[in-house]
Amino acid sequence: MNDRYERSQLLLAQQRYELAERELRTLLAEDPNDGIALSLVSLCILHDSERMVEASETAQRAVGVSPGESLTHYALATCYLRRNRFEQAEEAIQMSLTLDPDDADAFAVLARTLLGRQRYEDALAVIDQGLAVDPEHGDCGSLRAITLERLGRDTEAVAVSSERLQKSPLDPMAHASHGYTLLQSGDYRQAQVAFREALRLDPDNEMARTGLITALNNRSLVFRLVHRFYVSLSRLHARAAFFLIFGAWILIQLLSWFADKYPILRPVVFPVICFYALFVLLTWIANPLFNTFLRFHPFGQHLLTRAQTWASNLIAPCLALSISSIMIGFFCSDVWLGIMAGAYWIGLTIPIAGAFSADESRRQAMLGAIAVGIALIPVAGTILSVTSESIGPVISSFRYYGFALLAFQIGGNLLLSRPAQT
Repeated sequence: MNDRYERSQLLLAQQRYELAERELRTLLAEDPNDGIALSLVSLCILHDSERMVEASETAQRAVGVSPGESLTHYALATCYLRRNRFEQAEEAIQMSLTLDPDDADAFAVLARTLLGRQRYEDALAVIDQGLAVDPEHGDCGSLRAITLERLGRDTEAVAVSSERLQKSPLDPMAHASHGYTLLQSGDYRQAQVAFREALRLDPDNEMARTGLITALNNRSLVFRLVHRFYVSLSRLHARAAFFLIFGAWILIQLLSWFADKYPILRPVVFPVICFYALFVLLTWIANPLFNTFLRFHPFGQHLLTRAQTWASNLIAPCLALSISSIMIGFFCSDVWLGIMAGAYWIGLTIPIAGAFSADESRRQAMLGAIAVGIALIPVAGTILSVTSESIGPVISSFRYYGFALLAFQIGGNLLLSRPAQT
């Protein structure tokens, strides 16, 4: 192995990807079929979100020219994993482990693919295999804490992440995973400390950034309640979580039916329905709403992404307009008009939040277009009512508006629960 090869590996380990790629390209100019160099190039360019497809193609070429090298399959699996193609990643990393069964890094990649497919017990078994190979392996140690949390074993998760932190106090991922386990177990104050330290060591650590936003928002009791619901829901299989949400909606419909048939039940059923509607709304808008307050926090304001900032820019005014509309309706003795206007603005926050929650630009564009379409339904009804001098069209449009919001909630939850594939 020549000096340029060694330098490129060192640069890659130091996350100096452009310099590492330059060294490797020089090697490939001498031997275009160097499978190891191709694999390392794919790992370099994978860190550029605009070049992930190129990285996968380079890794596939590496496998083609050097199918007997475990590193080529490892690089291909890592590329698939970054693109959330978990089944393909699992197939590739299994081949890597077949060629080199003592590679703890490969066990960590396999564990990540299993976590992505919500196979938590299998992931834990794989992580333990990796730690049997290398008891001090940092990635496996952090993943073990995260997997234990996914299994609901919070106390064990915090203990494992604390032990990992003691062994590697300068590892930003050790601090980030410790903060994650603390946050998910309910200790948001100590989680803030861990996430801040992770960001001090690595300002680009995405896990620490998003974790710190959630930890800061957990200062609010309302947000904590919503967050605890999300934590419990995330530990379920995606299909089970969907049926739980859908089942709650069916229950509300049954309660409404009973209240219509037996008016004596209305004083009991109406508060339950209102609480359900408020909670559903909060599950969509809690993050962007409380992110609005973070913009006035001396540290929190630097954590928000452009999408998060835009979501708060739109949702906060919608809520203000909803409250204002209802108040104006009461003061002007036109209560129903005020309630309808208020319902319009508060309902609009759901598709807005959904659009900006998407983790991929195509999904954002698609959900954004749907949000605009939903917003125009009552507008069209209002115009038809004015031109026809009849209240019927606007009432019908609000009915369709409600159905559209319900469909968006169901479809949006299904779409957002699936990892984006690029």
